[in-house]
Amino acid sequence: MLKSVSATSLALLITACASADDLSWIEGHWRSESEGRVSEEIWTNGEGGLYLGVNRTTRDGQVRGFEFLRIINTDERTAYCAQPGGSEAVCFERTDSGEHAVTFENAEHDFPQRITYERDGDTLTATISDMSGEQSMNFGWTLYLND
Repeated sequence: MLKSVSATSLALLITACASADDLSWIEGHWRSESEGRVSEEIWTNGEGGLYLGVNRTTRDGQVRGFEFLRIINTDERTAYCAQPGGSEAVCFERTDSGEHAVTFENAEHDFPQRITYERDGDTLTATISDMSGEQSMNFGWTLYLND
């Protein structure tokens, strides 16, 4: 009986860890366009435990901002690190995840303190907020297929 319980518990633990760490749904070229503004976020696959991303925003053909991104996804931790404008990286630890969603937090950072990515079909949404959620901003992109 003990052997059966241990094997079942181990299988459940492995399944939970695998699904929590599977961020392949974030991969791809994501894009939004509105009133002369184009925002793109591009994510590589997580080969080797590292997803690399870049975000670029243009308005009327001129770059208005960019950000280097990475998600470190190892057995020890899953963390999101952002470098707005190429500045020093600020990292956020994963605090929650689901089938197509992940949340990272860093209570020591001024703003944002929480970053959540969610995918619904061909739409990717990022929400940044303070820890209370009172101050928040949403960014949305559609999966871009360059023909």
